[in-house]
Amino acid sequence: MTAQNQFYFLRHGETHWNRDKIVQGQLDSQLNDNGRSQALRAGNVLKDQPIARIIASPLSRARHTAEAVAAHHDVEIVFDDELMECNLGDHQGEPQGDWVPGYWTGEYAPPNGETFQQFRARVWRAMQRAIAHGPNTLIVAHGGLWLAAQEYITLAPPMRLITNALPVKVSPDEGTWNYQVLGE
Repeated sequence: MTAQNQFYFLRHGETHWNRDKIVQGQLDSQLNDNGRSQALRAGNVLKDQPIARIIASPLSRARHTAEAVAAHHDVEIVFDDELMECNLGDHQGEPQGDWVPGYWTGEYAPPNGETFQQFRARVWRAMQRAIAHGPNTLIVAHGGLWLAAQEYITLAPPMRLITNALPVKVSPDEGTWNYQVLGE
């Protein structure tokens, strides 16, 4: 059973590692100047939305993005370790390699990391727990969570990858997440 409450999802702003195609995983890379601007823009886009609570990954790139939104709402940010990006083990801090597509299909397990199956189960639990708090929860996390969720639901319209700091409003409906991109 999946939670049916309307919610918002926001991937963190850009980091140098995003831009340079370096594997971040659970390493704590910081927002770059563009990422800070993106986070501020997302905060402005969401300022008139009825955000009831913010639940975020504790990694600083997500935390700082969540803070940019919280500045416009009278809510505290709750951090959930299970919303962290996938642990890509020995590959974290390295340039993206040929193994990346195999990770997302579950065909490759990074040494000293978590499998895609472990990751998707962890973040699905965390996302469902966040959404179950009631309508208008904002989840601020990582692109990998958006990919992992697609193992459990269908997106309408399809959007495999989510852009940095692109706020979306999601209306779940029986296994489908109907979403609207905000601020485009």
